[in-house]
Amino acid sequence: MSVVYIVGWVVFARLIPAPSPGWSAQRLTDWLVGHQIQFLIGCAIMIGAAGLWGMWCAALSVWTYKTESRFPVLFATQVISVAAGLTFFIFDTLFWTVAAFRAGQRSPEITQAIWDVGWFGFLFTITVYIAWAVSIALGILWNPPEHQLFPRWSAFLTIGSALCWSAGLLIVFFKQGQFAYNGGLAMWLPLGEFFVWLAIMTVLGLRAISRQEQISRHEASQRGAQYGVYEPGKRDIFHPIEDSALIERPPESVAQLAGQDTR
Repeated sequence: MSVVYIVGWVVFARLIPAPSPGWSAQRLTDWLVGHQIQFLIGCAIMIGAAGLWGMWCAALSVWTYKTESRFPVLFATQVISVAAGLTFFIFDTLFWTVAAFRAGQRSPEITQAIWDVGWFGFLFTITVYIAWAVSIALGILWNPPEHQLFPRWSAFLTIGSALCWSAGLLIVFFKQGQFAYNGGLAMWLPLGEFFVWLAIMTVLGLRAISRQEQISRHEASQRGAQYGVYEPGKRDIFHPIEDSALIERPPESVAQLAGQDTR
C-alpha cells in the first residue's frame, strides 16, 4: 500500500516538492495544467492505495480486540477512528483530483480553494489518526506481559509518533515556512515518520501472526485440533485427551442454570 501510494504521489503527481500555500491562484493553476494528465493518473493510483489501507488497519486492530474482554472500548475507538481517517484519506485525493480536473477552465481562485481543502483534510484532520494510534498503544501496554505479542517499546514508539503527527494542526496559521502545509515540520516530518512507523508495525504484526500461529498449533497438539486456529502440522505431536467437562451436552435453559423453579 505504501509503495503504491508513494509511486502515485512522487512519480505521477509530482508532489515533491509540493506547491506552497503562498503561491498565487494563477501559479497553482498553471502548475496543475502543466502536467494535468500525469497528475490525474497519480491521483487514481493514490485512491487505489488508500482503499488497501483499511485492510491493514483492520489487521492491526484485531490484536487490540484480543486484549480486551467484555468492553472492547479501545477496539471500538480504533474502528471509528480508522473509518473517519480513511474517509478523509480518500477525500483528500478526491479534492486534489477535482482541482486538477478543470484546471485552466474555471476561475483560478476556485481551483486554489478546492486544492486547499484537500491539504487541510490531509493534515488538519490528524486528530482521528492520533486517537487511533493512542488506542493501539494502550492496547499493547494494558495487555499482561505473559500475553503480549507486540513489544512494549512499540507502544511508546506509537505514542511518540502521534505527538509528531500533531504538527499538522498548525497549518491553519502559516502560508509560508516550516509549518505551512508544504513545510518540513508540518508535512514532511510527520509524513516520513508515519511511513517509518507503518513499516515497523507491519514487521511486528507479521511476527505477532507467526507467534500466534505457534501458540495455536501448540494448543491444537495438546488439546485437540478444535482448540487451535490452525490444524496441527505434520511435525506437531497430537495427544487426544478425554475430559468429561469438555463433552458436549444438550443446552440448558437459563432458568435451570440459575437453579430456579421453571414450573
